[in-house]
Amino acid sequence: MLKAAAPRYAILLAALLLTVQCLAQQEAASPWQAPADDLVQQVLSRAGSPGAINLTFANLSSLSSADQSALKQVIMTGFRNAGVRLVKADFALAEVEITFSEDWQNYVWVAEIKQGPGSQVVVKKVPHPQKATLARAPLMAIKRSLIWQQDTSILDFYSDGQNLLILEPSQLSIYGNDSGKWRGKQTLAISHERPWARDLRGRLELNGFQLSVFLPGTLCTGTTTPPSLQCRASDDPWQIDPPSSLAAFFSPTRNFFTGVLAGRNAGESVPPFFSAAAMQNGNSRQAVFAGTDGRARVFLNDVATAAIVVNDWGSNLTAVHSSCGTGWQILATAPGDLNRADSLQAFEAEDHQETAVSSTLDFSGPILALWPAENPQTAHAIVQSLITSKFEAWSMMVLCN
Repeated sequence: MLKAAAPRYAILLAALLLTVQCLAQQEAASPWQAPADDLVQQVLSRAGSPGAINLTFANLSSLSSADQSALKQVIMTGFRNAGVRLVKADFALAEVEITFSEDWQNYVWVAEIKQGPGSQVVVKKVPHPQKATLARAPLMAIKRSLIWQQDTSILDFYSDGQNLLILEPSQLSIYGNDSGKWRGKQTLAISHERPWARDLRGRLELNGFQLSVFLPGTLCTGTTTPPSLQCRASDDPWQIDPPSSLAAFFSPTRNFFTGVLAGRNAGESVPPFFSAAAMQNGNSRQAVFAGTDGRARVFLNDVATAAIVVNDWGSNLTAVHSSCGTGWQILATAPGDLNRADSLQAFEAEDHQETAVSSTLDFSGPILALWPAENPQTAHAIVQSLITSKFEAWSMMVLCN
């Protein structure tokens, strides 16, 4: 009798274990559960709790395929648990299209409800998950040195210890080192046909005695010895980082790059961006672009598909070469606006994710520009202090801790 009952007990035990497992899985609920349930309730409340809907999805966010699949499942389960049948459009009392989008701070889920001739929209914002902070002391540190400050605007600068060139909206100012102090030597006027935009940007490049100044719709070329500068209207691409052959076309009437690339990547394009950097490790090449949509995209070897999409960097970034870590670090500003103080942090991008490798370095105002410097070990930042209102030229490098 006991032997005959054993298989039945085994089945009951297996069922019990399965029930326990399911309960454990429910305890470890999906991180999307609460916001998805709230979205479902908002949709049903707005739509009048239809008994049958046609549900479709679209994705414009950086959610991975796995997260998209999990989120869709949670939302569909939410509707079913609410007594709603998911049917084809021909049998639906309402059509609901849910689009997964995002801004720099939140995921933004938009549900469009179509009933008869009318439609309604429900918007649900879900904060991006907090990234893990450094579990140990940062591997690296950003060292900065103040090179120059002045009351008027600075767009870019060059310094080799003996000479300092300051690019301003109306002129290029040249200084020489006189016993440790910068003394003015020459100013070269910058002529241009159209008025400058209020948020003007500019790039200064030196190659020996030859100099190039890139401004929106304008290119100036000349020499430092003897000092000379001639400007003309131009739509030539800007040389963002000549050693890496990274170049792109700048919008003549805006403050960002169009996304059309030149140089090594001539003919290719990426989404419009504010700043970019390129790194070469052996046979592996990385390029990163801070897009105008608030996302930074890291590409490996080509610009066909982004390997990494970052949503919490600011609009200014560049790269420096060091003896630390993988050898190359991305310096990125924090997301924000021009009315608050900024910060800078070093990151490395590998294994399809970005990792912070330094603590943040705070500045007294917004970082207006971040460019590669005269050597790959340093980078240049332009800051406008919220305390003094002065424009500051900073040089930075990454050191190992």
